[in-house]
Parts: sequence; C-alpha cells; structure tokens
Amino acid sequence: MKVDFYFSYRSPYSYLILPRMLDLKNNHNIDIEFKLVYPLAIREPSFFKGKNFLTYFFYKMIDMRSVAKKLDMPFSTPNPDPITQSYLTGKIHTNQPYIYDLCHLGQQGHNEGVGIELAYELSSMIFGGTKNWHEKENMSKACSKVGLDYSSLKSKVKENEAQLIKQIEQNQNDQKLAGHHGVPLLVYENQAFFGQDRFDDFKKVLVKNGLLAG
Repeated sequence: MKVDFYFSYRSPYSYLILPRMLDLKNNHNIDIEFKLVYPLAIREPSFFKGKNFLTYFFYKMIDMRSVAKKLDMPFSTPNPDPITQSYLTGKIHTNQPYIYDLCHLGQQGHNEGVGIELAYELSSMIFGGTKNWHEKENMSKACSKVGLDYSSLKSKVKENEAQLIKQIEQNQNDQKLAGHHGVPLLVYENQAFFGQDRFDDFKKVLVKNGLLAG
C-alpha cells in the first residue's frame, strides 16, 4: 500500500518533513507517491486576503525556526520568495516570475523518477539560506545532485508544460478528495495526516500495519 505525499514548494513545513520522507523511501522501502501541488497562494489566493504578514506570519516564523532547530536543519527566509506577495496586505501579485517554473520543473523531475529527491535539493536552497536560489548556477547544482541536467530538464518542461499542469491539477483534485487542502499532507489507507508535526502519528500507523519496526 502506497503513501500519498502532498507537497508544495512554497511550504516551509513541506521542506522540513522531506528528510524523514526520504528516510522512509530509501531505508525502509515505503512506497511513496509524490504529489506536487501549487501553493495555497495560487490555489486559494483569497485565503490571504486582508492578512498582514508582519503579524500573521510572525509566530509561524518562530515555530518554523524552532522546528528546524530541533531537526538540525538550516532555515532562512527565502530570497526571493517563490511567491510574490504583499507583506502588508497579503495580496498575491498578478506577476509570478518563479513559482510556475519551479513547480513545473519539480513535476518534470517527478516524471523522471526523482520527485522527492529534487524537492529536497531545491527546497534546501529555498529555505536553507541560498540567496538567488533561482539563478541558473544554483539550479544546475541542485539538479546535478539528483542526476539531472538543468538545461535538459528545462527543455522538457517547455515541451511538456501542458501535461505537467494537468498532472499538478490532478494532484490537487486528489488532495481535495482526501479531505484537506494543506501541506505537507500524508494519506495512507484513507487516513490523512496534515502537517510535519503529525509525522510520528503517521509512523505509528505504519508500525501497526507491519511496514516499520516498532
């Protein structure tokens, strides 16, 4: 039985759960289906309407840094943010120069068989303190770490973009059917576990089903 792993490239908590998901995949042979979705700011921009980032995300940022410290993972505010958005009003800008290219690259990486691995390398730059993570040199290094050529991957994205969009949209429909819109989201045997802080609850279910040692 596989585990559906819903992931967003703008979600710090999705980044923070990635090493644990890779451990399940690589060291415990858990079948994980990587399901990339567009960030909530794209899927449901009204969610942020009227929210002041300086207050709304202040305590979230404290929590993110605390979790990252406990997990011994580097964590910094993305520079640039994958989503261009007003930090005063929460309004999502019409022009989005990063997120679509990033998501479509990630989906193509999944189609190449390294979706989670590429997500880890890219997210480690985005949330790990790499300034200008989107520039060619940085993206090339991240892709090469999972055996991909950045230029070739970009060409495939351009060629397959319509299909990649449909795949991501299908993931979003599947996520709705699973009963949640947040990420990271793990779904196993019709049970949904939302948030990186539910990972231990999720592991208990795997242990109960004999997929992990207790």
